[in-house]
Amino acid sequence: MAKLQAFPLTPRQQRFVDEFIVGGNATEAARRAGYSERTARQIAAENLSKPDIQAAIESARRREANYWQIQRRDVIEALLGAIEMAKAQVNPGAMIRGLTEIAKMLGYYEPQKMKVELTDNAAQLKAKFEVMSDEELLTIIARAEQGVEAAHNRVLLACPAA
Repeated sequence: MAKLQAFPLTPRQQRFVDEFIVGGNATEAARRAGYSERTARQIAAENLSKPDIQAAIESARRREANYWQIQRRDVIEALLGAIEMAKAQVNPGAMIRGLTEIAKMLGYYEPQKMKVELTDNAAQLKAKFEVMSDEELLTIIARAEQGVEAAHNRVLLACPAA
């Protein structure tokens, strides 16, 4: 069920949403919505950060998908088909573009949001780290890097070979 917006969008904001849905480029959408050329990039970033505009964009995307009866799965399947064709034609550029589009659809380019809460243990950990030698701290860092590298290798092994 769609979430009700706290405040209705202004006509210019609604035009921004409509233009963003059509083109996918926020700066260009701001220009087409009537914002000045000089401030379009800044306004675009501000608009995309506003919860009401984010909700309107998501709602518009759902309406478009329902209207055209296109689901994300259908688009990804079509892109995978195009990637296979590009692979058969030995066209790595087209393959990369297809994979990039799929990655965008799956949210791999979105920043990861993490909630960090400090507890009473934070002060204890800080005190523990402050008394450690540089060598001990570097050992902890090296272990963490090894863990990251191992995770990276697991991802590479899970990906099918091209």
